[in-house]
Amino acid sequence: MAQNVVSRLLVIGNGFDLKCDLKSKFEDYYNNKDDMVKTLEKMNADFNNQNTDTEILQADVLYIAGFPRTWGNLNNNMKIDFNDKNISFWDFYFYFHKGKLNNWADVEYFLNNLLTIKSHKTHPEPDLEKSLDMIARLKYLTPGLSVEASFTEEFKKLKEDFTEDRETLILLFVLLNNLKYDIKKQSERHLYDFLFDELKKFEKNFNGYLKTLQDEKYKEKSQQLLNKLSHNECYNLLSFNYTTPCTNDSSCNITRNIHGKLEDHPIIGIDSKNISPNSPVFRFTKTYRIMTLASEKQDKLLPKTVKTIAFYGHSLAPADYSYFQSIFDYYNIYDNDITLVFYYSIYDESKEQKIKRNQFNSVSKIMSEYGTTFHNEKGKNLMHKMLLEGRLILKKLE
Repeated sequence: MAQNVVSRLLVIGNGFDLKCDLKSKFEDYYNNKDDMVKTLEKMNADFNNQNTDTEILQADVLYIAGFPRTWGNLNNNMKIDFNDKNISFWDFYFYFHKGKLNNWADVEYFLNNLLTIKSHKTHPEPDLEKSLDMIARLKYLTPGLSVEASFTEEFKKLKEDFTEDRETLILLFVLLNNLKYDIKKQSERHLYDFLFDELKKFEKNFNGYLKTLQDEKYKEKSQQLLNKLSHNECYNLLSFNYTTPCTNDSSCNITRNIHGKLEDHPIIGIDSKNISPNSPVFRFTKTYRIMTLASEKQDKLLPKTVKTIAFYGHSLAPADYSYFQSIFDYYNIYDNDITLVFYYSIYDESKEQKIKRNQFNSVSKIMSEYGTTFHNEKGKNLMHKMLLEGRLILKKLE
């Protein structure tokens, strides 16, 4: 029997699952972890207490690292074993920023911020590695009865220079006290090894949560939604989710979960742009981690017969720009008759204009960013050209 010609590529993100009533938001994950949240809330309350100033945190961090306590006693009240409650460093780090995390793209943004500090010209983000190195040097220079004057002066200077950044101190507190980070082994490699292992722990926690959500209702709703997005055309499905929507109909040819499935190991990562393969951060990129998941042979997801690329429920965040650039390059969207359709839903009638505006802004950013890769005048008029030709469409999903 001849195979149907694939004319549409569907690209879906977490908004697809939310439309299917799956509780897969960042906040949903934490709301389901009562023991974890109680612990993290207590820690945040203590850390953010007005009486807990930076100097107390600084004194406690140094005490945990092995120095005599001069004052401050937050540490005495915060001896919580994260391992007992299966809490990872990233569980704490993301929860600490939960007020700024509206979707999983924001999670990737904060992950990137912490891991790529050295690439910033200024350092508004916490500098964990620098602070850990400083603690290691302080430990080496701890003054004793017969320490030379030069060592005492160096110790004093390092202690005076020790970070006053509140967020860095809080993260150091958690690393040293609750996660038992071995400061004696401190090095760039040891730090990133530790953070990578903690990220895999976080992914495992989230994977376990998502596994409890998929049921028959999800299968039914996901199939109905895919039918709407496919317009009765034969399609391939590129999913940025870890879930597996129902694709029992004959219209779906190939399904690919680019970041892994619940049956395997879902991954969270950062964009590989501007990160050298030799960098210790490279292992945190989606490029590296997808390579580790790749099987020996996979069916071709991007056939030349595709005429429409439809997006739904995807944040179109910078962390995934490399994927989109590859797809747009492959299909040569500037010259070829390829239509991009960006679907959106109005999940709150009172915010309809804001939702439309946000969607337009996201599409504008991704098209503008892609245009910069042309290195000529064509890139500047890409969006206008496709709009005039009716090949760039923002459409409300009815």
